[in-house]
Amino acid sequence: MSLLETLGRGMVPGAWSGDSVCAAILMSDLEFTSPKPLVLRVEIAAEQADALAPLIEGLPVAPVQATPAIPATAPLSETAVDARVVELNQRETDLLQREAEFEADVQIREDKIERWRTELEELEQTLDRRERDLVSYVDQLQGAMSAGDDAWWSRPAGGDGGVR
Repeated sequence: MSLLETLGRGMVPGAWSGDSVCAAILMSDLEFTSPKPLVLRVEIAAEQADALAPLIEGLPVAPVQATPAIPATAPLSETAVDARVVELNQRETDLLQREAEFEADVQIREDKIERWRTELEELEQTLDRRERDLVSYVDQLQGAMSAGDDAWWSRPAGGDGGVR
């Protein structure tokens, strides 16, 4: 069977190689076998409506009118307005609270980072000092060894191990 024939029938090639037991269970369940309406939603821009009109069974397309930014509604009662004002004030208070918590959290994190940076600088200074001390010590040892006393070098590493 060719791909064109398969697609024409609306099937996927190789679909017959499924699990027959699972298929039998699904086919016996009314949830999977009862017909359900297919809902298809399509959004068409106003610019495209005229071009698509002949494709929609020749029905004329109604022109799209701009909707007002604020829909016309019945005037609100005084209690509804007061309730809305109270709700908005509460939401604003909650928002300010969340913003203050966020700012405090950011400040705490910045303080921690600054403290870590200071500790790191101190550790780097300590490491630099120790490296200088080690280099100085190695220089002293090399100077002492090259000072003309080669006797320690000529002795074998037995007995006292060359240590005086």
